[in-house]
Amino acid sequence: MRRGLVTFLAIVCSVMVGAGRPAITQPAPKIPKIGILRWGGCNISVFENALRDLHYVRGENIVLECRSAGGRYPGLDTAARELVELKVDVIAALSEPAAHAAKSATATIPIVMIASGDPVASGLVKSLARPGGNATGLSYYATELTAKRLEILKELEPGVHRIAVLSNPKLAYLPFVRDTARAAEALGHEIQTLEASEPGGIDAAFEAINGAHIDALFVLPDLMNGSEAGRIAKLALDRRLPTFAWADWFVAAGCLAAYAADYDALERRAAAYIDKILRGASPSDLAVEQPTKFQLVINLKTAKALGLTIPPSILARADEVIE
Repeated sequence: MRRGLVTFLAIVCSVMVGAGRPAITQPAPKIPKIGILRWGGCNISVFENALRDLHYVRGENIVLECRSAGGRYPGLDTAARELVELKVDVIAALSEPAAHAAKSATATIPIVMIASGDPVASGLVKSLARPGGNATGLSYYATELTAKRLEILKELEPGVHRIAVLSNPKLAYLPFVRDTARAAEALGHEIQTLEASEPGGIDAAFEAINGAHIDALFVLPDLMNGSEAGRIAKLALDRRLPTFAWADWFVAAGCLAAYAADYDALERRAAAYIDKILRGASPSDLAVEQPTKFQLVINLKTAKALGLTIPPSILARADEVIE
């Protein structure tokens, strides 16, 4: 009886002591913070929807911080630094210049890129198979892509011989002009390079070809000229130049044709890389992917304005025809 009483009193004391202690609460799980680095505005609906498909919902289990360069290359560096200061867990750099800005701003935060140039030659990754460092993602440019675009241009307008090539000298670290010159020479074309580093320079570039007997315009990848697609299309049409571009929105703006990767699909794949990194994968071990599908887009209204008849073989291969 005495032993039972002692045991009972010990239990009561233990309960009373425990009741006097504050309850131990578990810390709330850390919500991942994703930084998004863009050239223009922060319309990230495609990217955000792709994350949602992977069960990442803004405001619930993920934070999205978007910073824009305001349509200017120097703005990318500022925006990248802001994302680093916010201590984001990963940066989605949705263009090659954005990836370079992010890479300059941090050597530790993982970067998922969509590169339009050569990420190995430009120093973003050590190799496509084993990126090393803190950057990985997608690269949709290859030397063969420029040659393919020129070949399609020649099919569209067999009489093309002298081509004006619109480029941005700020992207001289990318192989666009070199590859275009080599591909043009192989096809028997002559090229005249037009340089524009700012929107105001586009008009001056076109003035430089007045009276130069140019047969067509070939637009090289560049975020600046991408945002000026409407102006480029009008200036080319005013000079009756068939224009081949690097993105489908040029064709929607009035250019003749484009052969390009599906940019929405690239952003969706970038979201998949984000998912892998948040689950613990290292960007240094995630191989850089390259798309296998490209879209040919033709503007028949522009072809009519130029007096061109699009070959049936081209129309049959086109993924989209604007009438």
